[in-house]
Amino acid sequence: MPSPSRRTFLHLGVLIGLWARFFWRFAAPNPADRWAFVEGDFTQQFGVFRDLVYRPLAAGQFPLWAGCLLSGYPLHADPQTALFYFPAWITYGVLRLMGWGNYPIEALTAEVLAHYLLASILMYAFLRRELTRPMAALFGAVVFTYGGYLTGFPALQTATLETETWLPLLLLCLRRLAHTRRLKHLALASAVLAVAYFAGHPQTFVFVGMVSVAYLVFQSRQSGIRWGTLSAWAAGFGFLTAGLAAVQLLPSLQFIGLSTRAGIPFSTASRGFPFQDIAQFFITGLVSHWQPLYLGILPLALAVWAALRHPRPHARFWTGVAVTGLILSFGTKAVAYDAVFWLVPLFKLFRGQEHFSFVVVFALSVLAAYGADSLLGPLTPAGRRALNVLRNATLLLFAVAIVFLLATLLIQRANLLPDPSDTLPVRAAMWTLFALLGSMALHARLRWPAARHWMGALLLTVAVLDLFAVNRGADVAPPYQPYPYSSALQPVLAEPGFFRVQDDFQLKGHAGCGYGFRQVEGITPYLISTYGRLIDEVAEPVRWKLLGVRFVVTWRQELIAGDGSRPTAEEVAQSPAVPGVPNKAGITKVFRLTAEGDPKRAFVAHDVRVASDAAVFARLSESGFDPFATAYVSAAVAAAPGGPGESVTAQSDAPGHLQLRVNTAAPGLLVISEAYFPGWQARVNGAAASVLRADGALLAVAVGPGESLVALDYRPPVLLLGGAVSITALLVCVALIIWPRFGWGK
Repeated sequence: MPSPSRRTFLHLGVLIGLWARFFWRFAAPNPADRWAFVEGDFTQQFGVFRDLVYRPLAAGQFPLWAGCLLSGYPLHADPQTALFYFPAWITYGVLRLMGWGNYPIEALTAEVLAHYLLASILMYAFLRRELTRPMAALFGAVVFTYGGYLTGFPALQTATLETETWLPLLLLCLRRLAHTRRLKHLALASAVLAVAYFAGHPQTFVFVGMVSVAYLVFQSRQSGIRWGTLSAWAAGFGFLTAGLAAVQLLPSLQFIGLSTRAGIPFSTASRGFPFQDIAQFFITGLVSHWQPLYLGILPLALAVWAALRHPRPHARFWTGVAVTGLILSFGTKAVAYDAVFWLVPLFKLFRGQEHFSFVVVFALSVLAAYGADSLLGPLTPAGRRALNVLRNATLLLFAVAIVFLLATLLIQRANLLPDPSDTLPVRAAMWTLFALLGSMALHARLRWPAARHWMGALLLTVAVLDLFAVNRGADVAPPYQPYPYSSALQPVLAEPGFFRVQDDFQLKGHAGCGYGFRQVEGITPYLISTYGRLIDEVAEPVRWKLLGVRFVVTWRQELIAGDGSRPTAEEVAQSPAVPGVPNKAGITKVFRLTAEGDPKRAFVAHDVRVASDAAVFARLSESGFDPFATAYVSAAVAAAPGGPGESVTAQSDAPGHLQLRVNTAAPGLLVISEAYFPGWQARVNGAAASVLRADGALLAVAVGPGESLVALDYRPPVLLLGGAVSITALLVCVALIIWPRFGWGK
């Protein structure tokens, strides 16, 4: 028998080998064999955000503001940018050393694949502490990493995968805290949870935090920790995590509070799995495209066995976690979610409760490992009887699978499948095969007691065959350019000077960032609420002027504005519509607005009026309103009628920095065509000036008569405050880790 250290290295080698086998086609030497993750949020959201962060860093600047989406965007405040996530910075460092000036999508692919390997290793490390037999830990790590959940949409929702990766290490630290009572493990757990927050998916972070707190309570009570000590640990855990994450947490909380996600209606937040999705436990491709609940037939059987028969309280704990997560994943359909929605304020920020499937699958993977651990040891008479029942249940499942397979084959032969390319018969065949293999493995353990010595290899082999056959190659495509050449966009890319583009859902998400122009829209779920109201409530002609729109990319075959007016415009390009976009005619047209001269980066309004936030957007849409002459603010600003010859010239214009030279005959309000958000600072002729919000959603600064040099810089104080808090918390954690006398008794 190999030594423990040698066995550990052997198992790590197995994990690395399986990882390489599962993902090798993403790095295949022959381009014809190579895979890429399908486009969508992977390229248009997370790939774009990585690029927006990396380009300024490569140029020696810190990324705070983006100008290519939503008429200006507080990039650092969006948690999805993962601005402070250290694995992303490792990628940035490698790219910089290689001389890259932009962030290639292949770099994000490599980062995602590395997280799969990391997830398997961390899960193995956690289960090694939980279980008696290392082979069972290896089994559980493989089930978790290559099950239907982690190999499904989390690969495309990069922040989700990267947040979830850290849960096993977090639980390992909390386990050590409960067993040793050393506060260094509290500091380490807080650091790991902060890293999970930096990964950029707040909803998944909340799930990770909930599971970790429940596990801390369970392990502490198992170790005889008193409630007073446990409460102090929990409070310290929360405060240290919040402190470490403050550099991202405080800006994000400010942003979310000022965004359209500050509160979600219950009807939106409470959606979850339909009840029929429990079929995913047994067969894939029947009820949905993804199969997040699929663990494999044999792992599911072992998880059920552990939940019902395992003597340790740990199995009961993880059973409770799995059942709770499954109930909540149905949303309001399972009633219990309603109470959670009202009792836990954070749940008012999140939609899509099917994300609870992560909690379900993680708990079931642990239970499957517990089941394997029992199977690899000696069986009691009661255990043999229970295993016999389990074997018979899998045989019954095999019989059902055969009937289902025959039925699908007959339906296919009769050409009754809605889609001739439907793979349901193949899925049914795999269900049949792996139900048979699972029942054979259980039968071997019952029939030959000595089989337990090689049962671990058999269990692992069956699980790998099952999970690799079902989940490998999901959501992949041949390599592609995320933003390829587009003939329709050539007039846009050739246009000089300042302007923005309005896209009526015809272009790829964040096309402005991908192709290099300023865009009115964006696909990020976080939208500054005042800017959102400007887009939703103000008539298009006024909005186009305020935002400097030069081009409209649209499904409209004639450019008729939403208010029925016909702006002066010329059609400059057209192309077949991209499949799937809303376009009945099938032709996407590009119109160039030609009225009112060049789009204005900024202008001076001399008719400055006061209006409340409730009324301002209606005022902007009033008949005859001239946005270049009249501006609305929340408090009075000195203004007088202007004269001829006034001008506003942009001397420098970069994301987060703008310098304007203003010549005006009378005092007025300088309105900048940029979305307003707290954190902008202004100087007029070197003196500090207040940054105002004009027309409900835009930056503005009061200017006097004559020539003025106006400089605006985005320097959010909340980021500096968060950084100071994070540094303080980090020093506390370092002290707890390196000072050996910090401990806590019962």
